Amino acid sequence: MRPHPEQNILEIERLRFFPVIARLKMMTVQEQPIGGRAGTALFRLCGLLLCTAALLIPGAAAVAQPPAATGTPPAGLGTALRGGDPKVDAGRPAKAPADPLIAIVEGRPIYLSQLGRATQALPENLRGLPFDTLYPVLLDRIVDHEALVTMARRGGLENRADVQQEIQAATDRILEGAYLSQEANPKVTEAAILARYNRQFANRPAAEEVRASHILVTSEGEARKVLEDLRNGADFATVARVISKDPDGSKGGDLGFFRREQVWPSFADVAFSLQPGQVAPNAVKNEFGWHIIKVEEKRLVAPPSYAEVHDQLQQELLAAAVVQSVEQARSQLTIRRFNLDGSTLDTGPKLKIGGSGAAPAE
Repeated sequence: MRPHPEQNILEIERLRFFPVIARLKMMTVQEQPIGGRAGTALFRLCGLLLCTAALLIPGAAAVAQPPAATGTPPAGLGTALRGGDPKVDAGRPAKAPADPLIAIVEGRPIYLSQLGRATQALPENLRGLPFDTLYPVLLDRIVDHEALVTMARRGGLENRADVQQEIQAATDRILEGAYLSQEANPKVTEAAILARYNRQFANRPAAEEVRASHILVTSEGEARKVLEDLRNGADFATVARVISKDPDGSKGGDLGFFRREQVWPSFADVAFSLQPGQVAPNAVKNEFGWHIIKVEEKRLVAPPSYAEVHDQLQQELLAAAVVQSVEQARSQLTIRRFNLDGSTLDTGPKLKIGGSGAAPAE
């Protein structure tokens, strides 16, 4: 059911103040550090993955297109700027007519292009709303932002030590992203993606997949009893739901489809030797217990098309490029690490993604 237009408007109005409220909530949260080497490696891994994701996102979110620009800003606003107001930021580059002036806050001009960045705070379902609906609320959101920034500057908040630290941290994050974009993005070309596809998928024969169910028990005696019950006509799925120790027991033991290399070898040997409907005559043991296996279906699956795996391959290449850029940056710098007691840390966690992080260039 589509929401009523007025509901959309109310939701957008609420979201006008959401970024500010969310920021206040974030400032009150006490961040607890993750201890140990595993925590350090996790933070580095998460940071790199976030950087990788950011590189895939365009600079500004998509928004409903505004009416074509007339070539000149609205008369009143254009006159105000040309009037020589000393508060207007003279350092800002001149804007082309295609990017019209849409507001002025204490002499600071706001342009239409800034509206695109404001849409990043909107949920996906609201970004496709008509431009005339989004425009006034997004404009007010930008005006709110400029008003708060202006009052903060008037109060000298940018000179506070804690604010300076936040400004520096934000600057560093932007520079980190810009550097990774400059170094990593050029390596992820369509040619590189196609070469990776050809290496991994092209001319590969169709793969056999099996859909199997299993019942997991803790002892060989239990396994023999289950096999006897099945031979006497017990329903496999019903028995699995009642006695299987595996979480899949709730689904009748159904494991879904899998390829040979996706399961442990002894299980694969039995499953791929059976025909649909057959139950293995003997249970298979591993560290979790004894498995009674039944094959439900078999199929041949052709390799995925280039279009189907394009985005996945792109992300893999980009992740490798990001790791390579980090490793190259570290190799060109003098880096010393220390333990908490001040002694030199000679060994520690090393981030590795997909092996050695080899160059993605193809």
